[in-house]
Amino acid sequence: MLNTDIHNIFEQYVQLFEQQNLGNLIGATSGGQGGNWGGSLPKLISILPMGNWNASSQKRSKTNTASGNVSDHFQGNLISYAADFGLNSTFNSNANAATDFAVKVARKAGRQVDSWDQFKGNHCTINTPDGYRVQIIWQSNVGGNHYDHVHVGVKKTGNAGFDPIKQQKETENQNADTAQTQQTTAPTDKDTQQTAPVYDEDPDVNTLMGDIAGIYSKGITPETARQALKTAVDVGQGIFKKYSKKS
Repeated sequence: MLNTDIHNIFEQYVQLFEQQNLGNLIGATSGGQGGNWGGSLPKLISILPMGNWNASSQKRSKTNTASGNVSDHFQGNLISYAADFGLNSTFNSNANAATDFAVKVARKAGRQVDSWDQFKGNHCTINTPDGYRVQIIWQSNVGGNHYDHVHVGVKKTGNAGFDPIKQQKETENQNADTAQTQQTTAPTDKDTQQTAPVYDEDPDVNTLMGDIAGIYSKGITPETARQALKTAVDVGQGIFKKYSKKS
């Protein structure tokens, strides 16, 4: 059996792999501003967990929500996109699976969520650095009955186009800037040198994360996805062998 250290490493690897890979929204339709609804469609796809996801509803002719607001689903809303993931049709009536899905979407959109309990009866809204508003509604009557499906809506709020690689690099730069401002000692020559991002304290996990990030810096394509998977498998086997010898 794997010891605790090995288990934690593989758990972190799985979380990283989920974050680095995009899900797929079956039946998505083009249109709106720029042909991709102002970038809201690729943004929505980018925050889906890994897998091929069927949605019970996407763009439609109905204008308003039950609350009277213009719906992200509305075809006339040219800078938004929304998808409903049915409790029965998508999650086979498994409410826990729907909750896990909602939590993962929120995390990939940038919100640190440990439990969905804080959003029950309400909704989770996230304003992303690249200029989009993400709204996730589940187990709530906000905007209508959301006890039978998870609603994920995205609307463009800024002028920035969607570029996941650029966003990743900007996030890394922001983290580096924050760390630098927290230093209390005088800068040295070493401090001014550009260093590679640190993803994890464990050197093996950090190497794995860095390798995968390097692959995806070339673009998110089927080919880079295959390269990342091969790298993850090869490195994962090496980690397993290394820590098995230590246990």
